[in-house]
Amino acid sequence: MASNQQAEPRIEIGSVMRDYTTGRVGIVRRGPEGTTRLHNLSDDNYREVDPDDLRELTQTERLSARVAVANYETRCRP
Repeated sequence: MASNQQAEPRIEIGSVMRDYTTGRVGIVRRGPEGTTRLHNLSDDNYREVDPDDLRELTQTERLSARVAVANYETRCRP
């Protein structure tokens, strides 16, 4: 039976996702007491997020995130 509802995004620890309320992209990790954290791609900063606010990246967004990380690493390399 077909359904009109979209499948909920599957949140996998370690995956790169976007918090659509803030537009931030990061790596999904678990925090204390089962909270969900979105860690920045370029440093160890993070913020706690509502898993319902996370969505998978499009192919273009994934490429853009990889380029941003590569640029950051190039600028910060000693």
